[in-house]
Amino acid sequence: MKRLLTTLVILLVVIITGLAALVMLVNPNDFRAYMVKQVQKKSGYQLVLQDSMRWHVWPKLSIITGRISLTAPGAAQPAVTAENMRLDVELWSLLSHHLAVKEVMLKGAVLRLTPESKPQKNENAPVAPKGNTANPVAKGERWKLDIARIKVADSLLIWQSDDHAQLNVRDINLLMKRGDQNYISVELSSKVSKNQQELAFNLNANVDISGYPYRVAGNIGSFDYQLQGVGIPTGGISGSGKVNAVYQEKTTDEPQTISLQALNFTANESELHGSIKAILGSHPDYQINLSSQKLNLDNLVGWDLLPEDNSKVKRHYRIENSSAKPVIAVSSPAQPDYGAAFLNDFDADVTVNANKFIYRGMEIDDLIFKATSNEGIAKISVLSGKLFGGHFSIPTTLDATGNQLKLHTKPLLQDIELEPVLKAFSLPQTFSGKFNLNGDFSGKGYDGYAISHIWHGDLDFSLVNAKMHGLNISQLIQQSVARATNKVNIPDDMDNFTRAKRLDIKAVLNRGDVKISQLRAESELLNIDGQGEANLLKQDVDVSLKVQVTQGWNADDEWVRRLRKLKVPLRVYGNWSNLKYNLDIEQLLRNELEDKAKQAINDWVERNSNK
Repeated sequence: MKRLLTTLVILLVVIITGLAALVMLVNPNDFRAYMVKQVQKKSGYQLVLQDSMRWHVWPKLSIITGRISLTAPGAAQPAVTAENMRLDVELWSLLSHHLAVKEVMLKGAVLRLTPESKPQKNENAPVAPKGNTANPVAKGERWKLDIARIKVADSLLIWQSDDHAQLNVRDINLLMKRGDQNYISVELSSKVSKNQQELAFNLNANVDISGYPYRVAGNIGSFDYQLQGVGIPTGGISGSGKVNAVYQEKTTDEPQTISLQALNFTANESELHGSIKAILGSHPDYQINLSSQKLNLDNLVGWDLLPEDNSKVKRHYRIENSSAKPVIAVSSPAQPDYGAAFLNDFDADVTVNANKFIYRGMEIDDLIFKATSNEGIAKISVLSGKLFGGHFSIPTTLDATGNQLKLHTKPLLQDIELEPVLKAFSLPQTFSGKFNLNGDFSGKGYDGYAISHIWHGDLDFSLVNAKMHGLNISQLIQQSVARATNKVNIPDDMDNFTRAKRLDIKAVLNRGDVKISQLRAESELLNIDGQGEANLLKQDVDVSLKVQVTQGWNADDEWVRRLRKLKVPLRVYGNWSNLKYNLDIEQLLRNELEDKAKQAINDWVERNSNK
């Protein structure tokens, strides 16, 4: 035991003596000019070490520097500044004049990606030859540099592209570890702030740099995030992701591309899988293929947190969160700019499949979206899904080659329950039944404002097993006849709605005005024919109907038989949520009685003409 303790003491003395000798014999400032020179050779950046370098031997053998800066050629501001830098070095490598840096650490650094920190090209500078521009270490160079880890703690990134708003990335904690010459592992956590919104995230990835600088591949094994702030639903948006990413620089054989494969991304209750490929250049081309088991858009925009029974709140929320406001207004504001020019800047081929897609409380099954964009013309060849027992298809073409976006769509909706659709869009639930819609519309724009102000086209609408709630037309007419004649008895326990086996409407839409050229309804009790108009902006309607009540008179005499053939004029008008009616049954019956009297007199005259 005594010998063991003696041996340990001797080893400790040797280590302490070696470190002391190293500190005395090797001056860390000898590395100063070499480090500045190598950074200049490798990247062209200017490294400035403002203070002297000194040893730090506990708990790690390190070289400590004071304030440093790293500036791009011709830049007005440094790209990196830090109050201090620590280099953890290997002891034995120093004896062979080999600077093996186990870790470089920057704490409290400020990294700038702004126009002022970018390299500025000197017009009089000579043009470098093509090929590998990296400068090798000159022969006979005394020191060699080797770095295993780079660590950045509690730092700030200022990111600004041209004239766009500045983006601040705070609390950066970055650790880069080199496994060998070709692979680097990355651990990164940070917070991104912009427009009173904050994104906090953690990322772990492995990067293949064997093809650098022409090709870099990375496998993001985990990505966790939390998004909160103004305009974000209460509780925020959180999730995780995984992806294999590849960046390919432009070469003689390959275009500049970014490829995301095996993408797996979640956001609250939603998820996306698939691939994204971007071929960059003056006119980029995007290829997107995504699928999802569940895509809940309501959960991402906060729609599901609104009261289900408060249509006024939901309508206000829809207007306030519309990309082009106002959607509905009493006055006629200037037409919104729909930003058509962006479709001219790229080509795209997009396919999205979702087993379940939730939008405004509507659960859409088997949603399929397929679209292509080429030279400013976007064609949505497939936009289909299953909704409320039926099916819909909405092929659409967007033309952005002119000054304003032009749209042409031909919606086809079949056997869809109408009442939940009206509820989803916060519209009065006056009608119910299964509806079919076949339309052909065109106009400029794509939102509620465009539909109510600009669009025009034809519309065929039918409603099977239709109900118009709040008004029983047959009961209204029968009760009016009973009060005027006292010849019929009408039961008082009838339903408070008008029922029809089928309701058919043909209409034309023109800048918010809907001209109803034909309206027909049939049921066991009545037949209706009519025409009229509606206005999408004011949300009102005015239709003139001719109603023939064929059943329910509780009698079968001559008078009732005449009433069954009678077509009663009925006007229905007013706001969608508060419909009114106008029915002058007394004048109609008076005319009918006069006609009946005239007919009786004529018949008597014909029978007694010879007398």
